[in-house]
Amino acid sequence: MRITRLGAMALGAVGAVLLFGTTQATAAPDRKDIGIQSYSNGVALSGDWNGDGVDTPGIFDLGTGMWLLRNSNSAGNPDLQFTFGDPGEQGFPVVGDWNGDGIDTIGLVRGGTWFLRNSNTRGVADVVLNYGDTDEWGFPVVGDWNEDGIDTPALVRDNIWLLRNSNSSGAADVPLTYGEQGETGFPVVGDWNGNGTDTPGLVRDGAWFLRNSNTTGPADLAFVYGNPIPDHWPITGDWDGNDTDTPGVVQFGEQTQWHLRNSNSTGIADVSFQYL
Repeated sequence: MRITRLGAMALGAVGAVLLFGTTQATAAPDRKDIGIQSYSNGVALSGDWNGDGVDTPGIFDLGTGMWLLRNSNSAGNPDLQFTFGDPGEQGFPVVGDWNGDGIDTIGLVRGGTWFLRNSNTRGVADVVLNYGDTDEWGFPVVGDWNEDGIDTPALVRDNIWLLRNSNSSGAADVPLTYGEQGETGFPVVGDWNGNGTDTPGLVRDGAWFLRNSNTTGPADLAFVYGNPIPDHWPITGDWDGNDTDTPGVVQFGEQTQWHLRNSNSTGIADVSFQYL
C-alpha cells in the first residue's frame, strides 16, 4: 500500500500515502494544503518495485517530479531514479499494481484525473481516468478491494470511503463509512490479515485502527505504534514478504529514518534504517 519531506497519503503493495509539511492531518486531507504542496517537500511512499513480494521505500520529490525508489529495506542509494510529473508538480502521488503483474508502479492524481504508469520509468501515463470531481478534495488511496490482483482508486472524504474496482472512469463500486464524522485520523490501506483484499485503517495520535472488510463498522484491530504526527508519519507495507501488510513510521529531520514493524501489534520496530 502506499506517501512526505524529502530529506513531509495507499497509499506497501498498494501505495500508502504520507503528507509532509503540514502539522495537522484528517481522514480527508486537502491535497492543496500549502504545506503539502511546498516545493521544498517530497512525499515518502512504499511499494514492491521489483516484484519480489517485499515493499520497500521510495520518495517523490515535488520540486522536480523525480521518483527515488529503493529495492531493499536498508540504508543506501536509490536503485531506480526517474521523472514522472512536472517540476513543482501539483499532482498527488499514488502507487499501485495497476495491471496485475506483481510490480507496483507510479501514478499522479490531479483534481479528479488519475494518470497511471505501468513501469517505473520515465514516460507518459499508460492509463488516464476520471475519478472524483474537477476540484476533488478527497484524499486518494489505492488498494486491491476485490482480490483480483489489481490495485484501483478510492477517495476518502471525511469518514466516507468510496472504492472503485477498475482503473476506469465511473462511480464508486463500494461506498462505506469508517471512522467518525469530522474524523481526525490519518487514512491508511493494507491487507491486514493476508486474505488478498486491501481494507481501510486510521491512525490517530500513534494509535492504529484497522478493519478487515470493506464494510461499515468498527476496527477489528487496535494497537499503538509510533508517535503522533508530525513526529512520526504512518506508512504501510508488506516488509517481510509474508503477504500481510503491517505498520511503519517515517521520521524526518537532518536524516530521514524509517521504522518498520512486521506484525499488527504494539511493540518496537523490527527494522530501522536511514533512507534519504
